Amino acid sequence: MATQAWSDGLIHAISNVKKQLFVSDLAVVIKDKYPKALHHFLVLPWKDIDSLSSDDDGLLQNMYELGLKAVGTTGLTVDRFDFGYHMKPSMRRLHLHVISKDYYSPCLSHRYHWNAFNTEFLLKHENVVEKLHEAGHIHRPSLHYIMKLLETPLQCNQCMYNPNNFADLKLHLKQHVESDIESATN
Repeated sequence: MATQAWSDGLIHAISNVKKQLFVSDLAVVIKDKYPKALHHFLVLPWKDIDSLSSDDDGLLQNMYELGLKAVGTTGLTVDRFDFGYHMKPSMRRLHLHVISKDYYSPCLSHRYHWNAFNTEFLLKHENVVEKLHEAGHIHRPSLHYIMKLLETPLQCNQCMYNPNNFADLKLHLKQHVESDIESATN
């Protein structure tokens, strides 16, 4: 019996019709199994690719449009979401993260998770498209630079708060979420 590599989990997940939220001829949207925010979607191409070239312009546009559909299911506006790709993904198959900026989740469990979404480690979708148009490919930074980003000092993405540690940041993020809920009910 063959074993499934953990890094291939997304490839298998998109084949499960029950997990598919939106589907096109080019891509599919699923919910992240371990969400790092209240709303966290992944948009994956059907095509088995791990990196991009300038030929993938139509695919990227389609993935973005599917991400917008996913945002539409949340009741939040699109400006409350980040759309991006990790510099060094931990899972195989290109995937676009569509994630709410609250970053409030029990699955957000350490500083590397935080910094993977709140530093340049998350390549913003619009910047990826721009770089592909300019250079025809995306430059892969050194492992040293990637580790430097993941070890960046913590700072709230919603205000100027600099927590002493990750536990302080989590408590602080909870306060933002509670404040947003309170504002929405008044």
